[in-house]
Amino acid sequence: MKGTRWLTRVATGLLLGLAPAAAEPSMRKFLEGRWVGDGLQIRVDQDAVQANDNPEKPFEWSPLNIRDVTGGMIVFQIGSRQYIGLIDGQQMTVTITGSSSSHVLTKVPPTPPVRQGRP
Repeated sequence: MKGTRWLTRVATGLLLGLAPAAAEPSMRKFLEGRWVGDGLQIRVDQDAVQANDNPEKPFEWSPLNIRDVTGGMIVFQIGSRQYIGLIDGQQMTVTITGSSSSHVLTKVPPTPPVRQGRP
């Protein structure tokens, strides 16, 4: 019975355009970091559930809302802008709702912290 309730909730969430609760945290974790491409850059802070898509204003963060996750496709919002992304390894091809162009973004590996040597 519990399994049926869970399946019903997931199906209802998909019909309403919402990501299943289990998929959202793992996808936010995957998106964490910087994604850079020609004409678009996205930074995601999954701990704060915020993102920035304007490199000219690096301190202005907007809410990150994952709307749907289906296989390698993700629909998410940064503030009021909605993105549709197709993920292929460490690359994501995104389109912005209302735009006819797409952008290929590559995830930038995080820079390791600088270690201080011992005297």
